[in-house]
Amino acid sequence: MMKYMKKITVLLLILSIPSCLLTSCLGYRDLDHIVFVTSILIDRDDENNIVFYFETLNSIRSSSMEANQEKRIIYKIGTQNPGDALNELESHTSAPVTLAHNKVLLFTERFARGGLDQAFELFERWQDSNARTLLGIFVGDTDFYVKPNHQDETMTGLYLYDMLGDMQSVTSDGVKINIKEFMSQKYIGDRVNSVPIINVSKDDVTQGQYYLDGLGLIKEYKLIGKLNSEETGYYNFLVDKGVSGNINTKNPEDETKTVSLMLQNNTRYKSKLKLENDVLKLFVKIKLNTDISAVQGKLKLTDETIAKMEESMEEKLERNCQKMFREWKDRKIDIFDVQEKFERKYPADRRKNIIENTELEVDFKVNIIGTSAVRDAT
Repeated sequence: MMKYMKKITVLLLILSIPSCLLTSCLGYRDLDHIVFVTSILIDRDDENNIVFYFETLNSIRSSSMEANQEKRIIYKIGTQNPGDALNELESHTSAPVTLAHNKVLLFTERFARGGLDQAFELFERWQDSNARTLLGIFVGDTDFYVKPNHQDETMTGLYLYDMLGDMQSVTSDGVKINIKEFMSQKYIGDRVNSVPIINVSKDDVTQGQYYLDGLGLIKEYKLIGKLNSEETGYYNFLVDKGVSGNINTKNPEDETKTVSLMLQNNTRYKSKLKLENDVLKLFVKIKLNTDISAVQGKLKLTDETIAKMEESMEEKLERNCQKMFREWKDRKIDIFDVQEKFERKYPADRRKNIIENTELEVDFKVNIIGTSAVRDAT
């Protein structure tokens, strides 16, 4: 509880500084006369209304207390005209509302498949909306947004902002993208954006807690597909977004068992394009340094067994990257930024959707390091 109160106090101090500077927009206001939106979830109901869930931090005044209390309040606004949502919110709060400190903008899968264009048009019109707000697709029940199960953190916006700002979790299970980056990518190459998927645990112990669960792929404002967490790793390899975490390979002494390799942060990535007989060749070379983090069964670490694990991992990564590339190539959708790279290298060639005539050659080099201390151990 003390940890939570400290975080809220720090948040209010941070929020108060720019709020005092926004005199031209809001005029001078006491901190307890402003409602801060910290996250937003947008859904669409069965009657085609757009439903906004505004998570707000409110200052509650009470004559029985020496100081005001800060409280998380969710306001649910359903409307046919999205432009009315903010006005309706202010009618419920009876106080000015600011989006300047909104941390996260979420969309349900249903809303994302129907199209995000209305939402982005709306945020462009709201003058104090923040272009650095992070984006996500929320695939859990909206009840878990209204009543989340975060440990040590009540505000969903702060919780998700910290989660998406954690480079280790993002690069292994998703990507980090804000509104500004989304809008820029919409005009580049094949105009495909990748947005992290946020799911809700159904396990007994962790029920209601959020976790990253892959990527949603957005083209022309619509969700066109999803990548699970494993596929997200291969995707991040191919687009050079960096990958962290563990990857499993076969135990060379017992192929029914696995060895877990921890990826290091010094991945080396090189790519080049070359037109050959009207076919675009995409060459990708990736060098990975790894440590052994866990072993199932018994394993004697020798030069031979280490070489077998390195070769097995290289084959697995190359095979799965090729499989993913073919799947999206067959769908004629470029999620790998090939069009952007092609237009930069061959600006005079005006062909579109070059992914249809692209062949991938990917080469992984895996190096298992840090084994000298345990080599020949069982």
